Amino acid sequence: MIFSSLRAAKGGYEYPEAIRKAIDFMSRDEFKELPVGRYEIEGDDIFALVQDQTTDEPSKKRAESHRNYVDIQYLMKGREKQGYAPLIPGTKGEEPEGKDNIFYDSVEGEQFVCLEPGDFTIYFSNDIHRPNCAVDGSENIHKAVIKIRESLIK
Repeated sequence: MIFSSLRAAKGGYEYPEAIRKAIDFMSRDEFKELPVGRYEIEGDDIFALVQDQTTDEPSKKRAESHRNYVDIQYLMKGREKQGYAPLIPGTKGEEPEGKDNIFYDSVEGEQFVCLEPGDFTIYFSNDIHRPNCAVDGSENIHKAVIKIRESLIK
């Protein structure tokens, strides 16, 4: 899991190329104005899902991980709390057929981060995350989830 912001100073490191492409896409001025929908960056390998969500108590939001895709969750409007925990071997979850998601009823060692506009998190397949949680009460947020096929991360 990585927690950062588009406002952060450039570090002396480089993200893998696929993540850089996603961050470059998120950094465009017009990106913040995109309506809800799917936007292809590189077909099914890298794409953005722009969403309007309503935050709620963590107990009302499902924890999840993904089989094949890295999630970059980028907040454009509002405030959001996200839960995170490492996926421990042997953890059992609900695996809907034909979906990339795996859902969890309980999460061991979950911690939370709070996002402001411009912040993003990156979750890999060994990260459980619980998005769209309320910070100080339910609110509407505008965000993007950038999906990157994990096999592109080198």
